[in-house]
Amino acid sequence: MPELDSLVPLAADQTPDGGELRQLKLTIAALRQALEDGTAMRDELSQTIRAECDGEIAQHKSTISALRAQLEQLEQEAQSAVNRATDAAGKEIAQLRQTIVTLRDAIESSQAEHEEEMQRHSILANDQAMQLQSTITALRAQLEESAAQVISQKQAAIAAAAGEISELKTTCQALRDELDLVRASARRGP
Repeated sequence: MPELDSLVPLAADQTPDGGELRQLKLTIAALRQALEDGTAMRDELSQTIRAECDGEIAQHKSTISALRAQLEQLEQEAQSAVNRATDAAGKEIAQLRQTIVTLRDAIESSQAEHEEEMQRHSILANDQAMQLQSTITALRAQLEESAAQVISQKQAAIAAAAGEISELKTTCQALRDELDLVRASARRGP
């Protein structure tokens, strides 16, 4: 970043007041710090949102795994029941037919419930994703507005500093002119 001194051309015999330059540099440093703080806050908020999303996704994955395990267990139980029924088929054909019908109904019901649960989870995840997207959009708009305000304030500070420097130059020139008049009248004598 260029030094402030290199931004304002000065004549060889003109030097700006050190206090004013120091004040301008402090103002620029404060504006730069405010911008960095805004960026840090935005990054921290993004990380918080990302962590929340990751936690929710992990929870959904865990729920899906548990449901899958339940389904597999139900299928294993159904298969086990079918195997037992096949072994005892000669003696209990009528009873096994009823058992098979019952197991099929249970599996279909379980699958239907599983699909409904998955659909509910999918809708919930989509709703949460939409809410997060709208939050991100709102935060992005706030960040852009904040950045625009920082730029506007910085430009106003630079313009004010340039105005003050211009006034100082005018004052210096007026004082030089007055000094030249005093010297000229001192040379002429009383």
